[in-house]
Amino acid sequence: MTISPQTLWRLKFKHLRLIDILARTGNFHRAAEELNLTQPAATKILQDVEDILGLLIFDRSTRPMSISDIGEHVVDYARRTLAEGDRFTDSLNNLRRGGFGALSIGAILATSTDLLPQALAELKRRRPLMTIQIKAATSDILADALLRGELDVVLGRSPDDFNGSRFEFTPIGIEQLWAFVSASHPLAFRENVDYFSQHDFTWVLQPKPSPLRALINRVAIGHGLPAFDNVVETTSVSVMLQLVRHANMVAVLPHTLVKREIENGDFVRLPIQLDNQLPPHGILIRKGEVLSANALEFIAIVKSLAAGISA
Repeated sequence: MTISPQTLWRLKFKHLRLIDILARTGNFHRAAEELNLTQPAATKILQDVEDILGLLIFDRSTRPMSISDIGEHVVDYARRTLAEGDRFTDSLNNLRRGGFGALSIGAILATSTDLLPQALAELKRRRPLMTIQIKAATSDILADALLRGELDVVLGRSPDDFNGSRFEFTPIGIEQLWAFVSASHPLAFRENVDYFSQHDFTWVLQPKPSPLRALINRVAIGHGLPAFDNVVETTSVSVMLQLVRHANMVAVLPHTLVKREIENGDFVRLPIQLDNQLPPHGILIRKGEVLSANALEFIAIVKSLAAGISA
């Protein structure tokens, strides 16, 4: 059976909502509750979708239900369509109130101190009534959210499994990484700090599979050590800084995020070289998508600012 574009016209909002919920829960009972339906009604809706598309989306023989290989594409489509609908209604409501629509931006930590605030300030100067949503996370999480249609544009790094058929990536900068500790840490103020001595202490790092965590593990392995396992994982910069300050942990972050604390004497930069640089960060968008005027203006501002910062 060949699926034509006209086939998709038969899919309704309730079909997409059920697919999304079933993919998340794997359970007809919970899906029916969320949609305020009976379980037989929810089962019938899924059967209708699978009849329309002529394929099996979920494997009912497992508990919870699992998504079939081809069903992954259907789930991805449902989530992107629902997310696009949410963004459309938010933007439309904003426009009706006299605003400039909405924009959803994903940003990694390295852009949050200089580039992103400057870009947002200029964007709000030009379009003061635009609604802007910011999601801060690691690049791998943001790339997934971008593919699901939850974000319009990402300031981050290309994911490790970068696929040129799904993303367009424009590099705009490389950040310098600093390893640091509190001023009371046993490693503070040592003239020579080797990788072996670091390995004896607890580290607070971004979780796998973030690019920064992968780099730290590669550095350890490159010096004949196992990947760091005495680790506390978090994506929160504030949590990292508090654990360094109060729990004597070792951390690595882009220098722009800790430069002020180090200059003030709260933290001490360790005299070690992180030889393996992270990939450049930049602008990540979905391949072949027609961007909104808001997204295009934000990207133009970011490129202009990045050129000035690197000059």
